[in-house]
Amino acid sequence: MSELIKLKIKSEATTGKTAQKITSHFIEACLNLDCSILEPMIDEDQYFEELDKYRFLASLKQQFDWAIARGATNITMRKGKCEICVIGHSTYEFYGNRAKPEFAYIINTRKNGIRDIFLCNGSSGWSN
Repeated sequence: MSELIKLKIKSEATTGKTAQKITSHFIEACLNLDCSILEPMIDEDQYFEELDKYRFLASLKQQFDWAIARGATNITMRKGKCEICVIGHSTYEFYGNRAKPEFAYIINTRKNGIRDIFLCNGSSGWSN
């Protein structure tokens, strides 16, 4: 069974321009396999579901390191759909040189904000 990793964003950081910046920096970090792009967007006192800021960044870096170890270069993003975690929810799939995604995340939004961000191990790209 795959592990589900969730990142919870504080409520004051979930709306408006802050949410847009977190989303865009998160995607940019994934495309560049570089956690330092996202790190400044996360406040020191920001909490995560079971992971503090630095442990979350370490888990994200681990995803990036695994992709690099598999030879991933020139990361691209495609939209997919979750088939296990939150069935039917859109996912962000990140591809390297393989036909299957290196990793995929759900950015769960509501109105103009972010509810959470989490690794999706059941995105449609793995079944194609």
